[in-house]
Amino acid sequence: MTTGHQMKSRRQDGDESPTRSVSVMVGFSVIAIVGGLLAVTGMIGPAAIPIWGSVAVFGWLTSKGPVGQAIADRLRGGPAHAGTGEVPEEVYAELDDLRTRMLEMEERQDFSERLLAEKKHAPLSEGGPSHGGS
Repeated sequence: MTTGHQMKSRRQDGDESPTRSVSVMVGFSVIAIVGGLLAVTGMIGPAAIPIWGSVAVFGWLTSKGPVGQAIADRLRGGPAHAGTGEVPEEVYAELDDLRTRMLEMEERQDFSERLLAEKKHAPLSEGGPSHGGS
C-alpha cells in the first residue's frame, strides 16, 4: 500500500519529466546553433561577426516574446498551456463545420481529378474541334 507521501513524490517526478525534456531540447538547440555558428566562422572568418550579432539579437527577442515566456513558464514547472482546459461549445461547432467543408473540398478535388484524367485518356473524335486552325 502506498502512502500519501509516496504518491506525492511520484506525481512530482512525473511533473519533472516534461520540464526536463524541455530543458534538454533547449540545450540541444543552443548547442546546434553555436556549432553552426562556429562552423560558419571557420569558413568565412571575421565576416561572421554580423551573423553572430544577428543570432544574438534574434535569440534575445525570442526570449522576451511569447515563445520565450512559454518556455520559461514550462521550465519553472508551469502548465503546458495557460487556461482552464475547457473548450467552449462554439469551438466544437466551428471544428465540425470546418471538417464538413474540408470533406466537401476533398470530394470536389477528387471529382476534378477524375474529369481531368478522363479528358487526358479519351481519344479525340473525328468530329471534334480541330486545333490546326483554318
